[in-house]
Amino acid sequence: MRVLPLLLLIYPFAEIATLVALADRIGGLAVFLLVVLSSMLGLWMLRNQKLGALLTLGSVMRQGDKVSLYSLLWPLRYALAGLLFLLPGLLSDLAAILLLLPLKGPDISLRTSGAGPSAGPASNGDIIEGEFKRVDETTPPGRRLQ
Repeated sequence: MRVLPLLLLIYPFAEIATLVALADRIGGLAVFLLVVLSSMLGLWMLRNQKLGALLTLGSVMRQGDKVSLYSLLWPLRYALAGLLFLLPGLLSDLAAILLLLPLKGPDISLRTSGAGPSAGPASNGDIIEGEFKRVDETTPPGRRLQ
C-alpha cells in the first residue's frame, strides 16, 4: 500500500519529463498543440458520455445471450479515457488509448428462459427450507383499536 502514494508522486514528474523529451524532438509548439487537442478530445468525450452507453446497449442487443464483461464496462472505460485525455501529458493519453481498445473479455451467459434446473435465483444452493402457517386473526368490530 506504500507504493500507491509513491506512484502518485512520481506520475507528474514522469508526465513532465515525457513532454520535455517530446518537445526537444518535435518542438514546443507541436507538443503544446498536441496537449490542447487531446484536452479538447477529452472534453468532447466527457460531454458525449451518452454515446458510450448507447454503444454498449447496441453491443448487448447484437450479441444476444452472450455478453462480455468488458463490453458492459464500456461506459466506465469511455468516461475514464475522456478524463485521462483531459489531463495534460503523454502517459495519460497513452493510458486513455489503451482504455479505448476493443478488448474481448470472458462471456457472461444471460439466461432469458425459465426452463432448466439451473434457472432462477435459488439455483446456487441458498435455499432455506421450512414450514409456515398463516394465521389470520379477525377481531370483532367492537374490539378494534381506535
